[in-house]
Amino acid sequence: MTVFSDDETAELEQAAWHRDMAKRTYNATWALIDQPVRSPEEDRRMLLLACASRVHWGEAGGAREHAIGDWQVGHVLALLGDGALSLSFARQALATVEAHGWTDFTLASAYEGVARAYAALGDAAGREEYAAKCREALAALPPEDREAIAGQLATVPQP
Repeated sequence: MTVFSDDETAELEQAAWHRDMAKRTYNATWALIDQPVRSPEEDRRMLLLACASRVHWGEAGGAREHAIGDWQVGHVLALLGDGALSLSFARQALATVEAHGWTDFTLASAYEGVARAYAALGDAAGREEYAAKCREALAALPPEDREAIAGQLATVPQP
């Protein structure tokens, strides 16, 4: 039988709380991203929720969750028109994915995020370079993993 000290139990409970909050704020961010029209207050809330999710994943997640959190913050910033900061988060997500050698959906998603950030910057060449990388990465994925990311890529605006 394993017995945890009070400190170990508290750490486990805190990590579980952070994971729960990370998931809740991530999903709440997506609910706002999916709204066709948002008020300025909803835009602010969407950004705060994305940042909160990333902070909670920083406490309780691993590298994959950190990359996905950075990707989501970058996505929100692109939607809000802050291309420079969006690109910073998108590049961090891509750097994490590349550092771990992941070739699954996270790679395609990271490429989509960089393409979106370049679009927010008005950089058509950067957008197309990373959209092409995303399409290439998507082609290597099983069909069930392609659909969501292909749908996201389809919403990356042309600058």
